[in-house]
Amino acid sequence: MPVAASDIVPLHVLGTDVDLHVGGHRTPHLVQVLRDRWHLCLRADGTPTSAEPPQVVGATLLEPDAAPGASATSDPAAAPGWARGDSVSDSDEPRLLQRLTQSVTYAAIGARSGELLMLHAAGLADPVTGATAAFVAPGNTGKTTLCRTLGPARSYVSDETVGVRRDGTVTPYPKPLSTRRPDWAGVKDEQAPGSLGLRAPEVTPWLAGVVLLRRVEGHRGAPEVEELDVLDAIMAITPESSAFMRTERPLHWLADVLDRTGGARRVTYGEVGELEPLVGEICGRRSPW
Repeated sequence: MPVAASDIVPLHVLGTDVDLHVGGHRTPHLVQVLRDRWHLCLRADGTPTSAEPPQVVGATLLEPDAAPGASATSDPAAAPGWARGDSVSDSDEPRLLQRLTQSVTYAAIGARSGELLMLHAAGLADPVTGATAAFVAPGNTGKTTLCRTLGPARSYVSDETVGVRRDGTVTPYPKPLSTRRPDWAGVKDEQAPGSLGLRAPEVTPWLAGVVLLRRVEGHRGAPEVEELDVLDAIMAITPESSAFMRTERPLHWLADVLDRTGGARRVTYGEVGELEPLVGEICGRRSPW
């Protein structure tokens, strides 16, 4: 069944067009919520940016007494009928928004597989030069907190995926920030970047440095910085990348990126505010590209 133009939220993420097809309970409300949360990724007039058709992700808010859809509430491994990037439905709005963010991310990653070096990282850029610091880390280990804390003075590239092109430029993914709340068990709050003082890059970002984050509760003193040799850096970074082996000569590409940007460092820290000098140093670099 065709979707009305008013029920489509057109996004551009990781250099890919993604259309959210919205339906179900309180459709106009959900459309507005999605436009608010994804405001930095909206295609202004909805026009596609390339000849390729947009990826499509469905978002359906069910009636409150309806049974939640398997795609939104079940472990994906236990729900073989669902693939990330397909339609998401749920009667719980916060849970729907979280699952939808995951589906948009996977749709975009799938579309750019083989084209980008995609790091599971937070990215902050100098608003004037575009110099971007990529902070690589597993989920739930500080990337979003880093963006919330140190991002307002810079350009927000992503709290999830930093996509690097062959020429060293970065494709922004300024998605809603997925924030844990103590009063929401098991569900993250998808917060609009603008509500946290974050802005999308106005100049093309480019990769200036790569840091692996290691947050340790109770860590005291200044952050501990460890320089990594190329092999150790590659071994640490590849598990925190997406579609890595689908690119051409991925190991050579990553090694070249590290060589150009001064190599990777691992930083052990306790409080994210302690990383300010490191972010400032990387975002103050001149382009090696």
